[in-house]
Amino acid sequence: MSPPIPFAPGAVRVFLIANAAFTDLVPAASVSTRDAPDPITGPFVTIRAPGNVGVDPMLRSPLIQLDAWVPKLEILGGIKDPDEVAWDIAALAGQLLGRARPQDFRGSAWTARWTDGPITSVDKSRGPDQPLFRATVRVELKLRTART
Repeated sequence: MSPPIPFAPGAVRVFLIANAAFTDLVPAASVSTRDAPDPITGPFVTIRAPGNVGVDPMLRSPLIQLDAWVPKLEILGGIKDPDEVAWDIAALAGQLLGRARPQDFRGSAWTARWTDGPITSVDKSRGPDQPLFRATVRVELKLRTART
């Protein structure tokens, strides 16, 4: 039996939080493969895998979606529009991932291809006075697991 496919969102998180240019925009503690922080005090990123294809169990192509979330200017501070901050975070993630040389992660290796984004939206589900500005990028990983 071969080992399970490594957790691709975790591989992306490890890669991004090791990059100082990225953590200058979003603190490492605010980059998650789970939920939004509570309370929301600044930009944060969620990473998930909405799809995973491949005919060979040792070579998979997980689609990774990275969502950059930014609160309203009154919480964010500064003078830059929150939607632009979200765009900058997502675009940098796409650039870093798309240009990454092969990366090792838990007995596997991966490379990424930036497929789309940034795609912007505003989430008002928390109420009209608590919007979250969102920018999404998607990358497709080529994830090669070690044969045992």
